[in-house]
Order: sequence, then C-alpha cells, then structure tokens
Amino acid sequence: MIDNFKFLKLLRFSLAVLMLCCFHVFLSAQDSTAHNKYIAVKQDKKISELLYKYRDYNRKKEFADGYRIQIMFTDVRDEVYKNKGQMYHEFPDMASYVEYEQPYYKLRLGDFKTRLEATNALQQIVVLYSGAFIVKDKIKIKQ
Repeated sequence: MIDNFKFLKLLRFSLAVLMLCCFHVFLSAQDSTAHNKYIAVKQDKKISELLYKYRDYNRKKEFADGYRIQIMFTDVRDEVYKNKGQMYHEFPDMASYVEYEQPYYKLRLGDFKTRLEATNALQQIVVLYSGAFIVKDKIKIKQ
C-alpha cells in the first residue's frame, strides 16, 4: 500500500505534467499566421476629429526643429551678405540665411530635417568652407 506522502508526491508530479501539457496547448493557440487579413477597428468619432485637427495644425506650421550648416560668423555685416550672395551661386538648391546675434552675424545654409541629411550636405560644403559645421536650428517646412 502507498503511504500518504508518496501519494501526494505522485499527485503533485501528475498535476505538474498535466499543467505543462495544457500550457503547451495554450501557447500553440497563439498562431502567428492570421487567417483573416482584414481587421476592423471601431473608434470614437471624436478621435477622428482630433486627428484631423492635429493634421491641420501641423500643415499650418511654418517652422520645425531641424539642422542647418553654419558657414561663417563675423561682426562685419557686409562680409556676411557678400558670402550669402556666393552661396546662391555655389549651392543654388539650398537656401541661405543670415542670423544676427549681437555682435555677430551668422551665415547658415539649408533646411535639413535630420542630422543625416545635414551630414551628407556638409561633405560637399566642407570642401569649399573647411570651417563649416552642423547646428540645430528652426527650419522652414517645405510645403
């Protein structure tokens, strides 16, 4: 005859095996291949209205965070505007900007959304302007 201790031990082992088998069944129920390719999402009408308002707000924005390439800074106004004129000839596809932060004028080039875009442009610019570098700035959004 089996004593109570051995019986409880055998019962625990049997339950553990049974649980592992059931656990396997539940895991296999999570099939990664979906039979239905189309999923219907029901959302409140107010969420759609909010999304439209958000899109409209972003369309109306003129400036966003981005990057520009600083070509030079000087305290001589005529010098910076002379170099800005050269930028139109050397890089006609990039906009150039003069910013004044007392007592210096800064000549910056381009409107780049990512640092990677600015780095690619910097590789071309640094050939002519060895002191050029990338700065964070508010850029114009092209619409």
